[in-house]
Amino acid sequence: MDNNQVQNQSQAKESQVKEARVDEIKANLGEHTIETYGQAFANYKYVDEKLRETIKELSELKFALDNSAIVAMTDAKGIISYINDKFCEISKYSRKELIGKTHKIINSGYHSQEFFKEFWQTITAGKVWKAIIKNRAKDGTYYWVDTTVIPFLDESGQPYKYLSIRYEITEAKEAEEESRKQAEQLEIALKELKITQSQLVQAEKLSSLGQLVAGVAHEINNPVSFIYGNLVHANEYIHSLLKLLNLYQENYPNPVPEIKMVAQESDVDFLIEDLPKLLSSMKMGANRIREIVLSLRNFSRHDEAKMKPVDIHEGIDSTLLILQNQLKRQGKLAEVRAIKEYGNLPLVECYPSQLNQVFMNIIANAIDALEGFRIKQLQVMKNKEEEIEVYSLCPIPTIRIKTKVGEENQVIISIIDNGCGVEPEVMQRLFDPFFTTKDVGKGTGLGLSISYHIIVEKHKGKLECFSQLGCGTQFVISIPISQQDRV
Repeated sequence: MDNNQVQNQSQAKESQVKEARVDEIKANLGEHTIETYGQAFANYKYVDEKLRETIKELSELKFALDNSAIVAMTDAKGIISYINDKFCEISKYSRKELIGKTHKIINSGYHSQEFFKEFWQTITAGKVWKAIIKNRAKDGTYYWVDTTVIPFLDESGQPYKYLSIRYEITEAKEAEEESRKQAEQLEIALKELKITQSQLVQAEKLSSLGQLVAGVAHEINNPVSFIYGNLVHANEYIHSLLKLLNLYQENYPNPVPEIKMVAQESDVDFLIEDLPKLLSSMKMGANRIREIVLSLRNFSRHDEAKMKPVDIHEGIDSTLLILQNQLKRQGKLAEVRAIKEYGNLPLVECYPSQLNQVFMNIIANAIDALEGFRIKQLQVMKNKEEEIEVYSLCPIPTIRIKTKVGEENQVIISIIDNGCGVEPEVMQRLFDPFFTTKDVGKGTGLGLSISYHIIVEKHKGKLECFSQLGCGTQFVISIPISQQDRV
């Protein structure tokens, strides 16, 4: 026999032995028991296959989650028991550095204690918690994550561990922040553009008005100068004629009847007495016109591409003269008393027309603020019997203007009124563009805003307001004396 034949015979014998053993088992256990075990084995194989499928699915899900999310598991106290590679990659901490620690290790300090208090209240109550969190990596850099924390509950409904799943959204958050900043910048730019446009319109109006006033002032000034100059000669001529007339009266006390009759009709004695007064009043009137013209020209200066040394008091006086009609008694409004307490000021290097505009805005606002007192004051004047009692409750409407040289080569101009004062909420927005408490059509809300811009931006000074309800308001302007003193 060859080897193949021997091997075949051996296998045949083994098969016979197995069949004999199976027959023996069947005889001992019975046919029913064999079928039961067969069914159990089939069930086991089915469950085993399903379990393998489930494990495979879970493994695939874990793989997908690990490659897309930051995953961590903690116990009920928040101690980290598991982290995936993504956690280490983003936080730049090693697994050894994180396991056994809490998430305080990546706390950025950005969120408040109330934020984390609400977090723990939610998850310890067995509820899922979601939020956007800013964390800090080991190297000090910051990153944002969209976080979901899921509590696992025991049979009593109490959390025994927590699973946190985070998705890094730093780029999206930074893009959102950049978009927000751009929106804010755009809003600021639009607001500034609107302010600039309004300022340009008002500046153009003032420039046009300045040119018109300067032109009118020039046209008025020419004939007034002619009149004023001729008054000097007229005074000399009349003085000579009066001297001659006196000589005639002394040397010819008894004129002819015709001259005597004309002298009586003309009342020569009255003419001799009144004519110098008449010339004097004409001269005073001409002087007044010259002062008004000069004030108009000073106020409306439009040749100011560069700063120039200016008498501040001259600008204030010009402003008061222009506002003189508003300060006077008008209908139901009593007169406003303007008190000037000027210090000894040097010439100040500034843009005079713009500074005059500031004086105009602030003093005009003070006149408006005194309106209520002016009406009460007029009622006092009409009721003489109660004058003393009511005066104590109603002060005389007053605007006080003080000037002095302050510290650090600054000129200080204070404009104070004893009006009703400014409410605190209004004070906060006093210099905001387009903010006004006046009725529609009575104010643009740009006066104080433009004044602030002129003082702070153009002259590098300060414009401050101090007020208390019922105690009046004080505006304080501080500007450098010289351009070299500008900060």
